[in-house]
Amino acid sequence: MSAAWESLHLAAQELASCCNIKQRLITAFSKYLSELDPQELPKDLRAEFLSISRQMTCVRPLRGETAVAATVRKMSVEEAGECAQRIVGLLAHAGAGRGTPASARPRSVVSLYSSDA
Repeated sequence: MSAAWESLHLAAQELASCCNIKQRLITAFSKYLSELDPQELPKDLRAEFLSISRQMTCVRPLRGETAVAATVRKMSVEEAGECAQRIVGLLAHAGAGRGTPASARPRSVVSLYSSDA
């Protein structure tokens, strides 16, 4: 199992946990994806990963805060959910490239957020 796939898998598991979507997104990206080298991903996933990385770090943090936390704090719940869906989509595409059986591949990305803020 590649390190990149493992990181995406762990991030997706975090996104499926029981905290609110913003906290899940901060933890998933900070813990599993922020240090991921895009070169470890298949070429067709690199641009999407870099786009997500930019989206997750575009807000200047306040004192004692990370750029990821600052960015997610500024997101709406819907925006956080959409970003989570993009991360899960990366895992689905990475899994498809690893020979994952068609029956185990997701047919669509399910919304990973609820109305909690």
